[in-house]
Amino acid sequence: QNQKTGTDVLLDLLSIGNPPAADVAPDIGILSLGQETKAPVTKPDTLTSLSSGLAQVPSIGGASPVLDLLDGLAATPPAPDNNGSQFPSVTAYESSSLKLRFDFLKFPGSPQTTSITATFTNLSESVYSDFVFQAAVPKFLQLHLDPASSNTLLASGNGSIVQKLRVINSQNGKKSLVMRIRISYKIDGKEVLEESQINDFPHNL
Repeated sequence: QNQKTGTDVLLDLLSIGNPPAADVAPDIGILSLGQETKAPVTKPDTLTSLSSGLAQVPSIGGASPVLDLLDGLAATPPAPDNNGSQFPSVTAYESSSLKLRFDFLKFPGSPQTTSITATFTNLSESVYSDFVFQAAVPKFLQLHLDPASSNTLLASGNGSIVQKLRVINSQNGKKSLVMRIRISYKIDGKEVLEESQINDFPHNL
């Protein structure tokens, strides 16, 4: 992925995928979480703070970029119910420098709620500092992020950063989870940004 700066990176992130479905409103929640995504690019300098849903999270330069982030974020139709509360782990994102794994847990009596444990692993030989994870979801989803276990990710897979997310799917059984992620960190003082869209969540979450 080519290096980009500022608003260009944010607009590109939002334009991934097909145009949004008609029943998906252009409102999303952005939350600070950990890290993850594709080729490194320059980290935008315009991140601010906004209150969204259940948590406060970094935002991107104002209302328009936030709304734009949802553009093209269409939900994937769910597959038939396979019964049971056991869900396989998913490698949500992997690049030459970073790997993100999601583990899932459903709460008894609350089919709309899914607990996700995000585990970040450094695949490079450099230590990552100031590690921050952000995510954006469509309006029919609510996303809450707990604090990450650390903001420093050791090199060569020696340790990991763990962060828990809670997702409430108001269209459970009709629409599957979909998420855009943005991960930022520093290598020897140089800021790096990775970004991606996650569509391959287990069904019935």
